[in-house]
Order: sequence, then C-alpha cells, then structure tokens
Amino acid sequence: MGKAARLRQERERGKRHARPLLCLVFVDVDYDRGSRAHGRGVVPAPPEAWAVGRSGLVRAEWDGTRLRETGAELVDGPHPASSLVRALEGREIIVGHGILTADLRAAVMVTDVPDSLLRRVIDTLAFAWRIRGVSFPAGCNLSALVAENLGSERQKSRYPGSAPGLRHGSDPSPHRGDHDPCADARLVAALWERWVTTRRLSWGPGAPSWTCEEGHTRDGSPGRSAALTAEHIAELTGRRPHAEAAGWRSAYRWGKDIDPASAALLANLSAADLPAPTVIRKMARRLQDTGMIPAGQELTDEDLYTACQYLGAKQNLEVRERLARGRDITKPLREPLAWALWQSTHPDWLANPWTTDQKRRIRAQLETVVS
Repeated sequence: MGKAARLRQERERGKRHARPLLCLVFVDVDYDRGSRAHGRGVVPAPPEAWAVGRSGLVRAEWDGTRLRETGAELVDGPHPASSLVRALEGREIIVGHGILTADLRAAVMVTDVPDSLLRRVIDTLAFAWRIRGVSFPAGCNLSALVAENLGSERQKSRYPGSAPGLRHGSDPSPHRGDHDPCADARLVAALWERWVTTRRLSWGPGAPSWTCEEGHTRDGSPGRSAALTAEHIAELTGRRPHAEAAGWRSAYRWGKDIDPASAALLANLSAADLPAPTVIRKMARRLQDTGMIPAGQELTDEDLYTACQYLGAKQNLEVRERLARGRDITKPLREPLAWALWQSTHPDWLANPWTTDQKRRIRAQLETVVS
C-alpha cells in the first residue's frame, strides 16, 4: 500500500471513530387544552381528549460516554400535532416522558402518526413504570424522577387539579405561562444520560415493589431504585425494541389509565379512522359567514378534528361517533361544538383567558348562530 493510500485510510478510520454513536431528539409537549376534570368526583379525561400545543425538541449526540446537545427547536403555531410529527422525521431515536402514554395518543386524534416514527420512540415514563414493577406509577412523574435521579428540582410551575398549562380552580381556561418546553426536554435528556451511564433508575415515594431494592429519597422518606440490565440499556439506546412502542397500535394504554373506558372508545375514532369532517366544516363555514371565527382562515381537516379536542371527553366521543356514521350534529351538541371551534381558532384565548362575562356573551352569540 502506498503512502497516500495509507494516509487516506488513516483519515477515514479517524473519521469513523469521531462519528457519534447515536443521534437522539428529546421531546416535551405542552397542551393548549388538557380537557381534564375540575372539581371533586369528576373523572378526568384521557389523553385522547387533549389538544396538543407547542413542543420543545432538544437534539443531541451520544458518543458512548457523554451526551452533547447539538440544537433546540420550539414547534409552535398552526397545526402543532402534524408539525411535531414532521419535526420528528428522520433516523434519530426519539425520547419523551409520556410521549407514548399521552403525547402521541393526543396527536393521533387529529393527524397520522407513522409506524416509522413509532419504531424510534422511547417513553421514559412507560419505561420507569415497567422497571418499578407496579400497576400504578406513583413516584414516576418527571418532577419525582428528576429529584431522585438528578438531585435537583424541576422549575416548571404546577397547577393542582388541572392539566399542565391550565389554571387551577373551576375555570378550565388555558394559562400556559412562559415556561419553555425545551427546559423539560433537557431534563428528559439528563435523565436518559444518567440511566445509561449509572445503569440505575430511582423513583419517588410510593408502594414498595418486590422486584426492586430499598432506597431513600432526599428527605429521608422510603424510596426505591433498581439496577438496569444490559437489555434495558440496549432498549434505551435503540438497539432493542421499546416494548411499549411495539404494542402502541393495538393498545394505547399502560399502567393505570385516567379513564380507561373513554380512552378505549376514543382510541378507535382517531383521525385515520374517520371520514372527512364534513358536518363540522359546514358549521365552521356558517360561523365564518357571520364573523364569529376568522373568515379568511382556511380550515383543514386537522383544524376541525382539533376543535373536537376542545370538547369534553364524552362530547368529543359523541361528535366522532356521528362523523363515523355519517350523521348530522344534534342540537345539544351544536353550541358546545361551536364554542370549541371558536376557542381553537382564537390564539388570544390561550394567552389571555377571558372573564366569565366575556365567555357567556360569546357563547350566547354562538348559540344564536347555530340554533
């Protein structure tokens, strides 16, 4: 071999060694409408009834020893669900906390989620539930995992009794605040790196599991932790199928769901299972003709399916069932659906929740138009 050929070979060998072993994208999703319950004794809605809002994406490279961030992206604006799916196209391993158990369950109600994407997804929440070995995932939310594994506190504000990003109290008006979802995506990245490097997963207080060994939380209360096997690490790094992703099409639910009955019914009426939302389009055009929603806005099928997500879970199900059967919208559903169309087409509603009097006036006008 000549000197020039040998130098080329050495350069190529050096390039191969310098290449990252794994490219990943870490995801956190905020919701414009969580559609959760408010008040005692009210059953919260499943993720199939939530409306996807903005998403934070953090891209990184893993060289086998450390994770290096290469870029961040905020997915916002119109059609947030399909925009998120498009942003996740490629070959990167996709990692999110609740991405299978919540985020994609909401997205699939308004847009398609391809199998090529699902094959690259890892849900750290579903993974932690399984490692913990109990049906109810106490101590596995992102705040608890960050505290137990990273020894730090999550900065995102919590809204007791409502979905992330919604106001506390009886008024479910959106109030997302200025929190950057990329911040939580970076926490997911830090969790992933800690698990892969230490090969140990810890969670917060909760019922003990016979599969794991004793540990303690930072305040001294009983906690738990478990060693991660080589198979677990292979799963986290994409060299082995993620169990929950493999069965996502046939069963959207793991652990103890919020409302299994509603989730099962809604899951069978995702966007791919329904015909074009013609009856909703007719109502939207009527509202546009009267100036109740923007006249110049061309509403896609995704926009109209998204409006259903602003309904309560039961009304969402009723509207989707009528679409599936090719039937018109009944009178009791017209005003709620008109209100849902109004909310989904007014971004200022998300930034500045309206007063009760303002909402009452708008709803009265909508009821007059659609009655």
